[in-house]
Parts: sequence; structure tokens; C-alpha cells
Amino acid sequence: MRREVGALAGVTALLMVGGCTPEDRADRPAAATVASPSVTASLAIDAATMARGPEADEVPRPVSCEPGEAHMIEPTPTPPGPDDVLAGPVMWRGLKAMATGDPAAFGYQDADGSHYKVGVGIRAGATATVMIGPEARGYAGLKYGQAWDFRPVEGVRFSACPEGDTWFVGGFFVKGRRCVPLDITAEGDRPVRVVVSLFAGPCPS
Repeated sequence: MRREVGALAGVTALLMVGGCTPEDRADRPAAATVASPSVTASLAIDAATMARGPEADEVPRPVSCEPGEAHMIEPTPTPPGPDDVLAGPVMWRGLKAMATGDPAAFGYQDADGSHYKVGVGIRAGATATVMIGPEARGYAGLKYGQAWDFRPVEGVRFSACPEGDTWFVGGFFVKGRRCVPLDITAEGDRPVRVVVSLFAGPCPS
């Protein structure tokens, strides 16, 4: 898998439903687009971190606002839309559209399963943990964390930049068309469960 980072001018599109990850190849379909917020971009790469790359996964995986992680800062938040999934300080733009959309428009499939690109937004200064529900860990994973080459993992702990809402590149891995439960815990709050549909139609809430 190639390690590549697009030019900074092209980063805005990456944090929508599409994302520039080390997996991008010209022969894969382009991701669907969602209206982009006005953002400032930060994509500083720590060469030593990228060369080394953690091999063992810490769960939840720490993904934060720091050099070496693909992220963007949105100083003026954009209100959520009808297709967005919002849980406390965490938001996925356009994720509801994946319930009945065309999988090929959101990512690619290989022998392991399907890989879909959906940037996640974390409210300014917030820390939140997103875990795949225990019952779904055999078929789903979260693909956030540039230092880990976006490998699927059961959970991610996101820490946003203090100066603005922070959008991290990444997405989901899933085998088949599934309803995927997510347990989301903001720092100091009780866990909240949301169920997202990855091309499985309506899911029980």
C-alpha cells in the first residue's frame, strides 16, 4: 500500500465523504461529494512517524490534532444537515446517505471487504471515543489514524484542536451491507449508541 499525501490545495475534498488515504489509486471510483465547509487545512507530516508506523494497535487508537495526522480545522462550524449523523461532539457528514446509496460511489471493495471514506468531525477542544459495538466487531472497523496506514480497528479516541472543529480523514471497513452500532463516549459524559447503515437500508435505532 502506497504512502502518499495529496497536495494541500486538494485536501478540502478529502474530508468530505471522500478522503485521500494511502489506499487511493486511479483505478478506484471517485468518492461522492458533499458540500464542503470553509476550512483551514493542516496536513503536516512527521516523516519519522510515517516511516516507522505503529504495528500493534492500541484500542482505542489515539488520533489527535498533531503533526503526522491528516486533519483540517473548521474555525466557523457548519450546522448539521439532514444526511449528517451527530452524536455529542462527533459528526459524520453525509453518512445517512450511505443507507441507500451506491457503494461504488463511496469507496472500494477488495477480497477482505468494503472500504468507505467518511471524514469525522470533532467539536473544538473535545475528546471523544468511538467504538464499534461488540456484536459487530467481527465484520466492521474504523479506519482512522494516518500513522497506522488507516488500518481498521475496533475503536478510536479522537482529540480535536482547541482552535476549531477538527475533521479527520478516514472511514469505515465492513464486510457486506450492514447495520453498524457505534458506542460514542464524550469526555465526562455517558456513552451514546447510534446505529449507522452501510448500504443496508433502514436500521433499528
